[in-house]
Amino acid sequence: MRNVVKIIGINLFILIVLLLLLESGARLFISKNSIKPIFSDQGLRTRNRPMVEVNRTRGFALKPGYKSTIYNVNSAGFRGEELPKDIKDRFVILALGESTTFGWGVKDNQTYPYYLGEYLREFELAKMTTQRASLVINAGVPSYSSSQTLEYLKEILNGNSIKPDVILLNILWNDIWYSTIKNWDPQILISQKPSQWLQFFTKYSSLVHYILMGSNDEELVDIFNPKAMDQYVKNIISMIDISREKGVEIILVEPPFDADHVAESGLNEFQIRYTRAFLIETGKQYLEQVRRIAKEKNISVAKHPLDIRTLHQKSLFLDALHPSPEGNAIMARDVFNRISTLYPY
Repeated sequence: MRNVVKIIGINLFILIVLLLLLESGARLFISKNSIKPIFSDQGLRTRNRPMVEVNRTRGFALKPGYKSTIYNVNSAGFRGEELPKDIKDRFVILALGESTTFGWGVKDNQTYPYYLGEYLREFELAKMTTQRASLVINAGVPSYSSSQTLEYLKEILNGNSIKPDVILLNILWNDIWYSTIKNWDPQILISQKPSQWLQFFTKYSSLVHYILMGSNDEELVDIFNPKAMDQYVKNIISMIDISREKGVEIILVEPPFDADHVAESGLNEFQIRYTRAFLIETGKQYLEQVRRIAKEKNISVAKHPLDIRTLHQKSLFLDALHPSPEGNAIMARDVFNRISTLYPY
């Protein structure tokens, strides 16, 4: 027994010495400036965005009561006008997602949730119904990931102010942006900061920093991260399950995308260059998973002419991801066609 303990002790000593030698060599021959820095920027999505504020659970959130010439946030933290006092008597549709739901670059009355509300009102007038009037709530938050949207959904469904009848879920691209970060981990999706252990070791160990991040001379192009896609799928499933537990219908809305707004060489985001072909192929892989989940869970998927199947709709977009007012109206029309079958007449 003593010999075993002695052998283990000797091996541990040798291992520690080797690690110290490797660390010394790394500090001697590898400059900190030559190592790619870890991604750690908690202010990334609040900087120069007066409509958002820091949020303990979700990283950041819309600032209640914010007013401007283009974006307005009501006192409940949703984009648009104040919620009506008779909300409990309404058929409530909650539109969840990121900037494509929020309506980046367009006014309050030019977003897809707003147009959806207009289509529903026209539908109600045509039917001359005496049933519950509809209400579409825009709960989109620019730059949200699936993890942040999941936390937001829990917050809303566990609260007392809003009881949605239907949830529209439109989320994708921010998960893909974050997925290619060299030091990706699930925490990045909420706080834009890596885990504490990673921050500690990369700060005090040049060896660990170099192994994890690589050299600044290394050009990172089109990195696919299966762990990131697995986390995305896990979050989508959780949102479906939580909604069903609360008796709420959920519809998955396919995210819009226009390839013609992306140069052939691609675009740079964070520490990597994404080529156009990579974005299209990766988006399709993620959406294949969403469609698989929808089929397994018997969930509706709202398709529309601006989704990734079409690709070339430049006149309907402000950029690669954000539809113009006309594009939002078209998107809302097809979502309406799907949701109108659920209306309680």
